[in-house]
Order: sequence, then C-alpha cells, then structure tokens
Amino acid sequence: MNRCMIVVDVQNYYRPGPGMVAQINQLAATMPTAATLFVHDETEVPLVKFGRTPPQDNNVLVSAMAMFPKTGYGLPAQAIEWLKKQQADEVLIAGGHTDANLLSAGFSVFNAGIRPAILPVLCFGNDWYMHTVTTGIWEREIGKVYQSAAELQFGGL
Repeated sequence: MNRCMIVVDVQNYYRPGPGMVAQINQLAATMPTAATLFVHDETEVPLVKFGRTPPQDNNVLVSAMAMFPKTGYGLPAQAIEWLKKQQADEVLIAGGHTDANLLSAGFSVFNAGIRPAILPVLCFGNDWYMHTVTTGIWEREIGKVYQSAAELQFGGL
C-alpha cells in the first residue's frame, strides 16, 4: 500500500513524549511526511481573548519533507494539496491533541477524498480517557485505527 504521513503540531509547546517523537521520526524515514506547526494569530484564533496561552515556539520536532503553518484546527489547504500530490492510498495522521487537532485533521483528509488512518501510539492527547474516546470516534466516523506498527508492515517501532 502506498502511504504518506502528516504529523500535526508536534512541537515543544505541547510537550510530546520523546519516545513518541522518535517513533514518528523512524516511520517518517519510510514514507513521504509533512508536518504542521501551530502558530498563533489572535485575529484567526483568539486564544488570548479566551484566556489561553498561545505557543511561542516555531520548530517542529519531527523530520518532514514539508512543513505547513496553521492557526487553528484542521489542516491548511496547502497541506491537503501536498497530500493529494503524494497520490497515496492512505494517509497516516500522527501528532498532538488527539481529541481536537487529530479529529479535525482526520475529517479534513476524509473530506478531501483521501483515506485517513491513525496509530494511537503515535498520537497524544490531554488525557488517556479522551484519547481512547477519540480513537473510537475515529474508527466509526473517519477511518482505520491501527493497533500496532506491525499492522503497517514497516517492522518494529
């Protein structure tokens, strides 16, 4: 199967686990990979207005062929266009905030007519309960949920 991957908001601000980042980088070496970087623009997403502290860093922690800044949920149009150019049978989505960003990214990919999938160990959320709920929603509404890297047939992560 021809796959590519998009990694959502794996940046220092969200404190992703180093083991997960290493696994994403290991997998990124096997397929075309893009990443998003959440950048704050108060006119686009009023985090400060709603009492949230916006991210200040501007570095992704994963190796990617392309990087797309984004200001809110979902994927920017440029990222969707990049994914379409890869002509993949499936897009693996990894990264941060399973319960919001990844669901939104999954729906963005699905709505673009591309088959999305996730591997939960390559995703992180605010708490395990919501992470688990999200994978259930994903499987019912969006696409494939792989339970192990072995299912991807890329060897051991």
